[in-house]
Amino acid sequence: MSGHCVSRRLLVCLGLVVILSPSLSAEEKSGPETPGKQEISGAKHRLLQFERKVELAHGQPMKLGFDEKDALERIKALKQKYPRDPEVESLFQKARKLLLASKGDVIEITPEITDYRRNEQKLKKIFADKAQAEWTALLQQARKDKEFIANPWPPTDRQDVAIAQMRGRLIVLEDFRYPANQFKDFGREFVHVGSPSRGYYFVDLNSRQWTGAYAAFKRYTRLVNRDVPEDGSWVLLGRIQDLDLLIPQASEEKTDTPRWGWTVEPVAIHVPGCTLAVSDPRAEIGGYFSGEAEMEKIKSGFYTVTSIPDDVTPEKLLDIFAAAIKEKNYALYLECIHPDRRKTPVALDLCLYHWDWHQHRFATFYVLTKPGPTRITVLEGFGREGQIEDFFLTEPEKEKIREVSGDMIEQAEVKSKAFNEKGLQYGSPKTFYLRRTNQGRWYIVNYAQPF
Repeated sequence: MSGHCVSRRLLVCLGLVVILSPSLSAEEKSGPETPGKQEISGAKHRLLQFERKVELAHGQPMKLGFDEKDALERIKALKQKYPRDPEVESLFQKARKLLLASKGDVIEITPEITDYRRNEQKLKKIFADKAQAEWTALLQQARKDKEFIANPWPPTDRQDVAIAQMRGRLIVLEDFRYPANQFKDFGREFVHVGSPSRGYYFVDLNSRQWTGAYAAFKRYTRLVNRDVPEDGSWVLLGRIQDLDLLIPQASEEKTDTPRWGWTVEPVAIHVPGCTLAVSDPRAEIGGYFSGEAEMEKIKSGFYTVTSIPDDVTPEKLLDIFAAAIKEKNYALYLECIHPDRRKTPVALDLCLYHWDWHQHRFATFYVLTKPGPTRITVLEGFGREGQIEDFFLTEPEKEKIREVSGDMIEQAEVKSKAFNEKGLQYGSPKTFYLRRTNQGRWYIVNYAQPF
């Protein structure tokens, strides 16, 4: 066969190959449409690490680290390279959810949720108006006393008057600062008003008059308005009791010069714009603040819940507990707490101590709480092993076992989340423990737990 024939046949075959071969699309020329196993496994591995960190954050916002950013970069590259691959799309959607979750658990905060903060301001004004009216009346009455000292400055010189002539006289002292100007002298406590150039008055903190008035002030801050700066400038109405030579210096080591001053026994403390606390030694609690007698009647108009149903669920009881704190309903707050946690005076003092902390947190850190999943277990008594026993025992047998087993005590473990005024979760979920006996009402055991 001649060379010309071979060449001609070869050209014909190559032409047929070209004609019969399908043409490549632009996508085929650019590479495969499906990612390789190594590309997918690498992205999945880093995304799994990202997911674990989000889970450990328990809804708190977290800052993206190197691994999390690397996971997002890998999935971004896969999405751009293989836009229609279902496995890549699944990774992309999961990455989006994790990214959103890493910013923290967020909810919408409606105006109704923060009503309690505005209501506190309304209460503050109601009680402040009452305090101002009573203070004005008290001053008018004091000025009618012929022994009232209208001009306290400069103080009457000790050499110009006998102590007996000063004892019992009423006086109003402005710029009374407690505890900023508190000091001790030989075991006694005072607050000084004045200065070396003006002269001094020493307000006696050792008397029942002071204790009664200050205790009334503290009740006001706990039950009406906690936003009262204790180092502010107050006004004090008092009676002169004696003349003393003291060193008005707060430190234990006294280096200042002793000063003469008239000691004053408190009658009333006026905190402008807030309250008036009056000493009343005849009263069992030693004093009162303006509006205290009608406080519950005034506050009840702001309560959203006033009682606890016998069939309350653990989650609902935590909602009521939070509402009692936010609305300053101390009686309802106590009703939420397990009776064993409020049996003694010391236990009740602890309840009050943690009430103050709960007030601070709801005023400062968070505005809403959401109880989450609940797990109930039987700690003592029949039923501890669960419903498996019910399958094998008759009702008479179960009743007999209940009689000899004693009280059935159940415990509910409830996770609770808190959210700030922006709707962002505050901190990690907290665990509350509640108990009930013989299927009675639920009570909170660890009431001191922050939300």
